[in-house]
Amino acid sequence: MHTWPVRTWSVHARPVHARPGRGRAVRHAAVPAPIPAARVTGRVAFREPAPAPGAPIAPGPRTAPVVGAVAALFAEGDFRPAVFDDPGGPGGGAGDDLVGELCRRVLGPLARSDQRRSGELYIRGLLAATGRKSIRNIAAQTGVPADAQRLHHFISDSTWRWRPVRAALAHHVGALAPPLAWVVHTATLPRAGRGGVGVEWFTDPRTGRRVNARCAVGLWAVTGHGACPVDWILRLTPRWLDDPVLRARARLPADAAAVDAVAAGLDMVRATAATAGPHRAPVLLDARHAPAGRVAARLQAGGFPYLLRIAASHPLTPLAADGRDAARVVTARHLAAGPAAGAYGRVRPPGAADGPYDVVRVPCRAYDTPPGPRRRQLLLARRDPYHPERTAYWLTDLTTLPSAALLRLAAAPDGIDRDVSVTGRRHGLHDFDGRTFAGWHRHITLASAAHAAALLLDRRPAVAGPPPPAPIRRGERSLPRKRP
Repeated sequence: MHTWPVRTWSVHARPVHARPGRGRAVRHAAVPAPIPAARVTGRVAFREPAPAPGAPIAPGPRTAPVVGAVAALFAEGDFRPAVFDDPGGPGGGAGDDLVGELCRRVLGPLARSDQRRSGELYIRGLLAATGRKSIRNIAAQTGVPADAQRLHHFISDSTWRWRPVRAALAHHVGALAPPLAWVVHTATLPRAGRGGVGVEWFTDPRTGRRVNARCAVGLWAVTGHGACPVDWILRLTPRWLDDPVLRARARLPADAAAVDAVAAGLDMVRATAATAGPHRAPVLLDARHAPAGRVAARLQAGGFPYLLRIAASHPLTPLAADGRDAARVVTARHLAAGPAAGAYGRVRPPGAADGPYDVVRVPCRAYDTPPGPRRRQLLLARRDPYHPERTAYWLTDLTTLPSAALLRLAAAPDGIDRDVSVTGRRHGLHDFDGRTFAGWHRHITLASAAHAAALLLDRRPAVAGPPPPAPIRRGERSLPRKRP
C-alpha cells in the first residue's frame, strides 16, 4: 500500500505560492522578529505559581503621619521607596522582573491559572504594543495568532471580576510606594465613533469643547514616582440607561444608574482607598459644583484629610481669634480679599514648573457643614500675580502644612490631566473597541495595571557599569611613544 508523505507546517508559515515564471513552488516563512523577554514573555516564563484565590495580600509598610509624609514630598520633592534599595523587597532589585512581580500580585485574585496567564499577556502587550491598543495589536506582540481570540474572550466574554483585581492593584501600589494623596479625577476619553459603551457627547473641562467621548471618574494614587489609577466608574447618560436596545447591546447590569462625579469619587475612596492600607493620605477632589461642607464631613467621618477645590461663591464662616464661628457668612472670594485675610504672600512651590503665586490663608468653616463634630478648616486662595482675576480657592483641614506644601499638593490634578492625555493614551486607557460594560471595566483595570508597571519601569535605578573615561583637556593629551 502506498503511503503519502506527511508534511508539517510552521505556525507562522504562509501558504505555498508559485513565483511567476518559475516551475517550482517556494515556501515563504513570515516569522516575526523575536520579542525581548522584558517586553513580552508569551505563555512561559512564569517563575512561580500565582497565590491561591482569596489569599490575603500583605499590606504595605506603615509610614509616618500624613502631615509629615505630605510635607516631605511636596515641600522637598524627593521621595524614593525602599523597594528599589533592598533587593529582597517585595518588588525585587533593579534587575528583577518588576512587571512579572506586579502581575503575580495584581492577578492573584483570579481563580484560574489560564486567566492569570491571559491577564499577564494582556498587560505585557499593552506595554509592548505601539499605536492603538486594540486586542489584535496587543495579541500580535506574542507572535501566536491564536492569542487574539484568547484575549478577546478574556476581556469580552469571561466571567472574572475586576473589583478584587483593582483592590490588589491598590495594595501593591501602596506596598511599593505609600500614596501621598488620593485624587478623584474625571477623565474625558475621546472616541471616533458612537458604538462603544458609554460613548456620548461631553464637554471637555480642560478646553470647554464638546467632544464625542467616554466620561469616567477615576481614583488615582499619587506617589513619589507619579500617579496611578486604581479604580474607575463609568458615567452613563440617560440615552444609555433609558434605551432597552442600548442596554441589551452593552449588557448593562440591572443596577447601572447615572452617577455624580463627586458621589462616585466618595464611593471609590470608601471602597478602595480605605482598604489600601493603614495610611490615610489626603483626598483631593473638585467640589466646585457640590456642597463642599457635606463632602468634607463625609471624608472626615472616614478618617481622611482633604483638600477640596471650591467655587469663589461658596459660603464660608470666618473664625474668630478664639476659634468660634463669626456671626456673618461671606463667600470665598470676599473672605480672601477681606480684612481677616491680611496681605497676600509670595510663594513659589519647590520643584514646580510655574509660579510664583500670591497666597493667603484664612481660618474658616464651611457654612453648609452638617451638624456634628466639626474640625478646624482653612481657606487657601492662590492668585496669579500677573493675572489677578485667575484666583483658585481650596478648603482643607491640613492647617499645619506650610503654604508651599499645600500648593504642591493642589497641583497634583494637573499632572493627572497630563497622565491621562499622554501616558494613559500610551498604555491603553483610551483604546477600548468593545461594546460591553464588563469588557470596558476589565480592559481599564488591566490598562491601569500597565500604567503602574510603566511607572515602575521608568523609575528603575540605572544598572551600575564601568565609569566613563575622564575628559581630556586641551594640551593634556598624551601620544604613544615611538619605538626606537
